[in-house]
Amino acid sequence: MTVKISIIETNLFFAEGLKYAISEYFTLKGRAVEFLEKPKNNVSADLVFITQPESGNVAYCDRDIQETGVSPLYISIRKIKPAQTTREKACSRELGGLDYHAGLEALFHLLDDKLWRMSVISAAATPCYFCLSRRLSSREKEVVSYLRLGVNQTQTAKYMHLSVKTVHTYKQSVMRKLNLKRRNDLFSWLLKT
Repeated sequence: MTVKISIIETNLFFAEGLKYAISEYFTLKGRAVEFLEKPKNNVSADLVFITQPESGNVAYCDRDIQETGVSPLYISIRKIKPAQTTREKACSRELGGLDYHAGLEALFHLLDDKLWRMSVISAAATPCYFCLSRRLSSREKEVVSYLRLGVNQTQTAKYMHLSVKTVHTYKQSVMRKLNLKRRNDLFSWLLKT
């Protein structure tokens, strides 16, 4: 059986080194590996190595849902030390984290320790509790849509027939669910999406 792997990393040298190490690992285990460079139609990765954002945990259940209903599993690549991050909860699709400066032994140990979960979790197509709790309500989406248009909170409150304090509460709830700490982070996220 071929394992389909995707690496989402901006540092191309690191990505190539990781690709080489993963190929070596699966060759030792007697399994074929296919690296997906770009998303293909009806082809989904089994395992995704992805750079973890500085803001913290990510709801992976809502990412890359395929027509088959099966989402890939994720290993996050951490660029900052685990001691500097607070990781109270995580998505059940995240198998673990790999330190950016870790060696081959750490990668191989992580894969040995976590890959048995692939068959167990891949069968479950429903989102985990962590991801469900981070989904935005319809009112939160409406507030975000007005903010994305450049409308301030006072005008948003008038359009939605709410108080300014309620709009602010929705905005704070969105920031908490997206794990954004500062207002600037929210606005940079609004510009990206």
